[in-house]
Amino acid sequence: MQRESPEAADSALVLNGGWRSIEFQATVALAAMLTPLNSTMLAVGLPAIRSHFDVGVGEMALLISVYLVAVAAMQPVSGRLGDAFGSIRVMMIGLVLLIAISAISALATSLPMLILMRGLQGAATALVLPNGIAVLRRRTPSARLGTVLGMNGAALSIAAATGPVVGGALLLAGDWRLLFLVNVPLSVVAIAMLLRLSPDKGHGRSTLNIDLPSLGALVLIFASLVLIGSATRVENPAFLIAGGALLPVTVAAYWLRSRRGGSIVEFRFFGARNFRAAASSQALTNLVMYSFLVSLPLYLVDLRGVSDQVVSLVLFSLMAAMIALSPVGGALTDRVGRRPLLLGGGFVIAVATVALVVLFDDPPLAAIIGPLIGVGIGLGISGPARSSAALEAWGRDVAGSVSGTFSMMRYAGAIVGAAVIAALLGPDPGEGAFRLLALVLAGGAILNLFASLEIRDRPKAAADGPLEPGAPALERP
Repeated sequence: MQRESPEAADSALVLNGGWRSIEFQATVALAAMLTPLNSTMLAVGLPAIRSHFDVGVGEMALLISVYLVAVAAMQPVSGRLGDAFGSIRVMMIGLVLLIAISAISALATSLPMLILMRGLQGAATALVLPNGIAVLRRRTPSARLGTVLGMNGAALSIAAATGPVVGGALLLAGDWRLLFLVNVPLSVVAIAMLLRLSPDKGHGRSTLNIDLPSLGALVLIFASLVLIGSATRVENPAFLIAGGALLPVTVAAYWLRSRRGGSIVEFRFFGARNFRAAASSQALTNLVMYSFLVSLPLYLVDLRGVSDQVVSLVLFSLMAAMIALSPVGGALTDRVGRRPLLLGGGFVIAVATVALVVLFDDPPLAAIIGPLIGVGIGLGISGPARSSAALEAWGRDVAGSVSGTFSMMRYAGAIVGAAVIAALLGPDPGEGAFRLLALVLAGGAILNLFASLEIRDRPKAAADGPLEPGAPALERP
């Protein structure tokens, strides 16, 4: 009798529901949550780290930026590693590395050492996130994929939203070193849970192709955008000049390398209509969300005199709406299809951002919270549909690479958003500058709506079948 594959066994497990299905989803979510948690948790510890090493704001900006660049650039690499050696194995390797790197970070004796470890920490967590999504794609039947991705998206948003709270609690319990050491027990628990899942073998080392020159160029592209984005925070024009000069050079270098057949980003995935549209939507929605999360505190504190506590509550309204609606959006995605949820969510985001443009004329605080909740609702409704459409555009055999490229677009949108903020706000922004930024973000939200129009729901009969290289034709009406 033929033995059932791990993927088939877990697909039946997810489809049937019950405690084991919840355990499977929780295992993947716990491991993946460490990436956004480490991204936001450190923010509250920056003053303590700055005081400990007696450095300036620019060095602290570098500590944040190096993590973001490492996570963004490593997404496609992580996905390829998962396809070659098995996604679960690569996730556990990433967690083991995170344990070691976090322990060393807590023992850092200088800021350069801590910055180096922070970059390596980003690379380690990047091995986990896209491969977790790939495991869900491989082991979840299409009829339940939206629901599962909605729950996973809510978990990731919870990790991002609670990161500052967790960081604050750790600082009360000790010092900034606990912000790194907390990864040790969390990673140990995640590894123990992953060991309970059936392993996936991957396609073998011979299928792995990582072009190091193009990876280096991609790192520099993201680094140049981060330099531009940091110009506003540290009020240093040198950051803007350096980033502006480096960006076209690195983009040209990547283009030349790709012309010779070397590219760390698998552009062939964009040949599938659904993936291309979903990836574009992913970048645009994250640009809008990240830009609001970064720029609104500047506006509310500097121009409106609002306290930090109130600002936190305002921003939490967006995150809370997104967390609450993600599971709902996932369940509806499986019931009515990917396209209606993407269009509905995109429409809500566009209306909310346009409302913010209209309101940016000394509005009451309550008038800002309403549209922000609207943005969160739109993101929650459309997120699972977006991920489902992208992952289903290609077969399960390349789920890691597809997930890695799609996840990279999320971080690319956030990094571009930071650069847009720097370019439009400058060191001393006024009401007009913030209104212009809101107008640009409304344009991004409208572009996202047009990108969502390109999504086509694939025939249900083909949704679970293995896709051959020509399979994107299934997506066409």
